[in-house]
Amino acid sequence: MYYNREKELNKQKKYHEGWNISKKYTDILMLHSDNDKNLNMCFSIHSQYMNELKTSGIPRDKKMNYVQCWDTLLNTLLRNPKLSVQRGALKLLHQTNVQRSYAK
Repeated sequence: MYYNREKELNKQKKYHEGWNISKKYTDILMLHSDNDKNLNMCFSIHSQYMNELKTSGIPRDKKMNYVQCWDTLLNTLLRNPKLSVQRGALKLLHQTNVQRSYAK
């Protein structure tokens, strides 16, 4: 009877941890957002983010919202040459992370 409840609470905890980890990495990117060359840093930061999700045992499927947001940022960086759009995509990811992350 309580197994399903415990399972769902664990699933929700991992979901919130995914957003908190995402916020940690977007904070790093926002510290360097003024420098145009550091927009290329997003790709290495993304791989570090995905690696931390893997080591923490947090789901990193494409269906997870926190992964989709990062994929959107990377696609924008690859496909849109305008710096203002690229910076806007980074700020949008950071804003989403701030809104979705949960303080303990």
